[in-house]
Amino acid sequence: MLTLAEEFLLLALNDDTGRKSVDSTRMGAALAGAAIVELTLDGALRLTEEGDPEHKPGRLVATGRQPADPRLADLVTVADGRKPKDAVAKVIGFGSWRSRAKNLQDALLDDLAEAGYLTEAKGKILGLFPTTLWNPADPAVEAAIMKRVRAVVVDKARPDDRTAALISIVHAVDLLPKLFPDMDKRAVKNRGKAISESDWGGPAVRKAVQEIQAVTIAIIVSTSVATTTG
Repeated sequence: MLTLAEEFLLLALNDDTGRKSVDSTRMGAALAGAAIVELTLDGALRLTEEGDPEHKPGRLVATGRQPADPRLADLVTVADGRKPKDAVAKVIGFGSWRSRAKNLQDALLDDLAEAGYLTEAKGKILGLFPTTLWNPADPAVEAAIMKRVRAVVVDKARPDDRTAALISIVHAVDLLPKLFPDMDKRAVKNRGKAISESDWGGPAVRKAVQEIQAVTIAIIVSTSVATTTG
């Protein structure tokens, strides 16, 4: 089974160009958020609540359970004891020279290619600047993900936890309208917002997703402001 981060990556790659449909800031935030949510869903992290005898409420705490995906193991230590928004910012490497999210992105792309889901090709932007293109090698994999997303966004089906988390992350980085270009943009955004705020899954996972959305938006806004005023 693919992780949330891998599913997001497949959706975020433009099938026609082989390039990412979101900028590096949004990509880093989405992958960091997806990784933290994945660890929460599989029980490697839990979100503390009021009355916890050992920890302040609203903190991610390592449970001692090994992550289902060993590539995310070091992120348990990063997140342990932090609020979800602080854990995401740490994984992104915001304000730091090191971005674990970028390292994770590169590892996931390589693994998706090795698994036969993507093909890697080298290209140049404007004929000068080297770039890497990632094209679908097995379109059925992404099609299955899109079928789940479409059922919830378009057909208004009730999502399972993983699909709701995926849509919430896609919505947070404003990717959802690009997945449904023939639909009304406002309607798609409203549906994404409704899913993000709806009563799906356990409260701990839902709260983690909502905090991750908030910090993702904050980081995007702050980066945009810095770029505009710089």
